[in-house]
Amino acid sequence: MLNWLLNKILPEPPTPAPVGTPATPRVSVEPSLPGLLRRRAVYNTRWQIAAYSFTLRELSHHENQGEEYSHDEVLLCEIERLLETQAMSSGIWLGVHWKNLPLISQHHFNDSTAITIIAHGEPDWRAIDINTVLDDLQAKYSIGATAKRWHLSQPQLGERLALIELNVQSPDFAVLSQQIHECRKIAPNAQLWVNDIDSREAAEACFQLGADYVSGSVFNWPQAQQLSFPDSFLRLNQVLNLVRQNTDAKIIAAELKSDPALNARLLRYVSSAALGLAQPISNLDQAIFVVGNQRLYRWLSLLLFSCKGDQELDQTLLETALTRARLMELAAATRFSASDCELLFLTGLFSLLDFLLRVPRSLLLAELNPPGIISDTLQDKATTFTPYLQLAERSELGGPFGDLLAQCQLDSAAFNRIQIDASLWALSALAS
Repeated sequence: MLNWLLNKILPEPPTPAPVGTPATPRVSVEPSLPGLLRRRAVYNTRWQIAAYSFTLRELSHHENQGEEYSHDEVLLCEIERLLETQAMSSGIWLGVHWKNLPLISQHHFNDSTAITIIAHGEPDWRAIDINTVLDDLQAKYSIGATAKRWHLSQPQLGERLALIELNVQSPDFAVLSQQIHECRKIAPNAQLWVNDIDSREAAEACFQLGADYVSGSVFNWPQAQQLSFPDSFLRLNQVLNLVRQNTDAKIIAAELKSDPALNARLLRYVSSAALGLAQPISNLDQAIFVVGNQRLYRWLSLLLFSCKGDQELDQTLLETALTRARLMELAAATRFSASDCELLFLTGLFSLLDFLLRVPRSLLLAELNPPGIISDTLQDKATTFTPYLQLAERSELGGPFGDLLAQCQLDSAAFNRIQIDASLWALSALAS
């Protein structure tokens, strides 16, 4: 039954176009699923990505050969399929309506991935024996809920919840403080996740008020704080320029070998599962020969995220940037050449460097001197890359992005798959 359902709702991915040949534009984009996955990174107080939250946007039900599937059924099938062969090192939080909690026991998720179920919506207690359902689910999963009014009719329920999701309703911190206090009262044993925050400063304030996790638009600063670059950034950028100029491999290798830490990090990245090499790479000369200049530039660019040292936010930023970059590359695979997809990857990667280094983006781009289309896209000039960057950025906040899907000639089924594949790829690149 499950395989039949997956075949109905998960069509095969599009076949990539030949290098240098844009795919033939489609006249219209018809979604193959009844909604779009909403993917959000969940940050803990140390600014690590603790989990990824997934829900399916609550669109109208979709009929397929006489069968009607709710968005929760599709979500559970999609996540089950994606975890069949791969586990995520970060946890997965799934948003499921109260009435659909019994559906979860019909699915079997990869035991290597920690899964939390977050109930949402208005529960109908006449239609569900909540205590029996929770007894069944809590043997395998952590259970949470959105901060709704369920506690008025089921006050004892709060004792059983491991997580409360609070969606920010007001930027007023006095109001937020009161809301957090109320959440602690109704679910005294639960951790608190504040969602939809709009800045890094707001996130820090939420942590000070007692939140355990936050999500939202956290990668922005009110203004740049510095006008200079770390020495390690400048040294690495010199090597990047040598690679771009197709300098002899021996000269590039000599520059890299002068910095043992840089050498070791590069070998770790190019030997990761994300590159998919049959044999691990053991030395720098071999890496440059096997990878080639174009891919070497990609993997060296990752090292820019370690230029400030081992700060807690650096790894989180790198994971986010890698996911964004890979998502852009995959989303454009059927329309752009391989070389253009490589530039799309770099556009996504560089789009968070100014936040990491806290320098004006214009100053960063002047120092990096990337190809013109990357620079133009990151300076908000309209390019063919612009819709893909906007799509990747909006996907991190859960949308809405239906208009951008049409511009990128993607349907919801393909984009749902791309989001998860990009996340898994980034984790595999960082795991080695």
